[in-house]
Amino acid sequence: MDWGLIGNAWAVDLLRRQLARGATHHAYLITGPEGVGRSRLALAFAQAILCEAPLQPGDGCGACRACRQVRGRTYPDLHWVERPEDKQGITIEQVRELQRQLSLSSLAGGGRVAVLVGVEMASEGAANALLKTLEEPARRVTMLLIASDVEEVRPTIASRCEVLALRPVPLADIAAALEAQGAGASAAREAAGLANGRPELARQMLDDSTLRGRRLGYATQLKETLELGLHGRFALADEWKEDDCLEERLAVWLILLGDALRSAAQGPSGGRSTEGSLLRDPAQIRRALEAILRTQEALRRNANARLAVETMMLDLPSPAGAASAG
Repeated sequence: MDWGLIGNAWAVDLLRRQLARGATHHAYLITGPEGVGRSRLALAFAQAILCEAPLQPGDGCGACRACRQVRGRTYPDLHWVERPEDKQGITIEQVRELQRQLSLSSLAGGGRVAVLVGVEMASEGAANALLKTLEEPARRVTMLLIASDVEEVRPTIASRCEVLALRPVPLADIAAALEAQGAGASAAREAAGLANGRPELARQMLDDSTLRGRRLGYATQLKETLELGLHGRFALADEWKEDDCLEERLAVWLILLGDALRSAAQGPSGGRSTEGSLLRDPAQIRRALEAILRTQEALRRNANARLAVETMMLDLPSPAGAASAG
């Protein structure tokens, strides 16, 4: 069965070998940036565990009832838990319900898999309840925890899991895989370039022209923002304070600034040309990168969005202060 993961082939190889030897762990912590393939890996691993007719040891067939239902997240012995829309993280009620379900007999008569997405944001009560589940694992249950970074997960939870740290995938590898799946060369490279090493996001952009257009528009917004005075920047901060796309915009700006920094390091004749004098000055590019990184961290700590963006607007380099800013 093709697990469908672009990049991070080592993780697929490791899990296949463990399954073939009958040496899987009771719990795994799959980490990496959103869109790198964490959920895809978890689903493919669940298929391989729960498959009714494996073609070879350590792999699923992808075609049996269990494999099809796992792919659609409807298999009765696959338990998928993620943050409710009206909550900041997984709740203790969700973990207790999962514990209740895992205490029952398997509905399909085989193993069971529980996937918990965003465990780093679980409430304190949920994390404590989850720890009990990890310490006293139910028979034939595999726990797959998904988080952005192992450092953001409680050490007591992370220490009871085998950690699979997925890394961003090189642009060329993503583009080549998308082309192999039928995308045009230009569209594949454009999507890969905007995805910042996240293949699942690149796939989404190929399927969603609105998402692709929005992310392309952020490049123009970055240049325009850097050219604005404080009055214009603060007007944007007020406009963006309730913008659901704010975090996406900042993530794309980091990609664009990273490209600009590499181009600036290569000199006038190297790399992609970047409009705007601020985006040709390595010191100013670094200042912009640092301002955006601080803003992302503030938003992760649930800081007031308007204040966080206003602070960023003050910290971003501007044409008038470019010569003296450091």
